[in-house]
Amino acid sequence: MSRHRWVPRLLLGAGAIGLLAAIVSLSIGTGGPKVIMINGADQVQELVGGIQEDGPYLGPPSAPVTIQVFTDLQCSTCDGYELATVDPLIEEYARTGKARLEFRNYSFGQAETTKAAYAATAAGGQDREWQFVELFFRNQDAAPGHVVTQEFLDDIGNTITDLDLDTWHAAMDSTEVKDRVAADGNLAADYGLRVNAPSIVVSGPGAQKVLQDGPSKDEVDAAVSAVAGT
Repeated sequence: MSRHRWVPRLLLGAGAIGLLAAIVSLSIGTGGPKVIMINGADQVQELVGGIQEDGPYLGPPSAPVTIQVFTDLQCSTCDGYELATVDPLIEEYARTGKARLEFRNYSFGQAETTKAAYAATAAGGQDREWQFVELFFRNQDAAPGHVVTQEFLDDIGNTITDLDLDTWHAAMDSTEVKDRVAADGNLAADYGLRVNAPSIVVSGPGAQKVLQDGPSKDEVDAAVSAVAGT
């Protein structure tokens, strides 16, 4: 075949590449919607995959101890606390069945948190609240201007492969979800929790321990032992 016959094909290939580049530019460039690359999906799957999940609960209902985590998804320092303290609690207690964790939305007043709280709670309707929470904390700094928009929440929701997005979107505006978020705040007030750092409430057959000001894992471990009567 004459090499001249390749010229139109080469031009056609170059045109296709140019068209693809134009499409990508329209999708993620300054003239189109900004898509945030959500990180940590594999880490989150490794962390919570295979653990029984039911709404805000992570771990088996037969666990003798419940660990309630009160935190604010949009707190600027709570992402570090989640990864350094809560994630090890998941590994040690929820995965082994020694305790059941429960996520509770609690605003610290640093930013508007209702939108993120509704999104996380709505994901819980499909037993994916903990996946949403973990992905949110790993990516909250990527929110444009540190403002949580529906687009940013959608980027996280799209990363959870088995989340039905239409059902999730509808649930965000539901009375059930809004009541659940409000109930979390009311419960925090009943416990007298301060609004400066995450709190953890550990409950078991022996007693109940309220830990405030971002308790360490060692403090939670001691509370688990105390309420379990061991």
